[in-house]
Amino acid sequence: MTDEKPRKTLSITRKPVSSTAVEQDGKAPMGIKRTGKRIITRDQLPQAAPAKPKPLKPKPSKAKKPPRKPVRKLVTPPSVVRARELNDSLNGFAVWLQRQPLALGIEKQVFRYIAEHHLSASKRVVQRLLYTHTHQRDYLQAVAAGGMRYGLDGQEAGEITPAESEYAKRLLSGL
Repeated sequence: MTDEKPRKTLSITRKPVSSTAVEQDGKAPMGIKRTGKRIITRDQLPQAAPAKPKPLKPKPSKAKKPPRKPVRKLVTPPSVVRARELNDSLNGFAVWLQRQPLALGIEKQVFRYIAEHHLSASKRVVQRLLYTHTHQRDYLQAVAAGGMRYGLDGQEAGEITPAESEYAKRLLSGL
């Protein structure tokens, strides 16, 4: 391998372009060195036709009202339906129907009644029903008058205290 001769190096150089040759070709103005890129000036660009304007879309007039959304049907929540059913069922008791003062802790009796009659009502439904029943004008007037409290079966279950009757009077004045 020592017999091999070293290879010769090949170098390519570009021939210098004379300024007179560039002027004669008319490709590049004098003083600009060509680098292999094409240079285009505005004068050399082809004249394009002006773009046509796009037609304007008609704006909606303010007099027109936007289309209405479809009206959703009002659906009564299931808890309200159950409360109505329970109220209708409890109207069988004279104490409930006549809005007499109810015994303290009456919700226990209501839950027993629900279990015996296989009704469906949650604790929240019962609480809401008792709240609406005990905040009606007739019931508050009966409590404000004083007297006895009653269970669902109609038996006496304690007496109304003066503080309770005063509270009922304050609620009545707010109605």
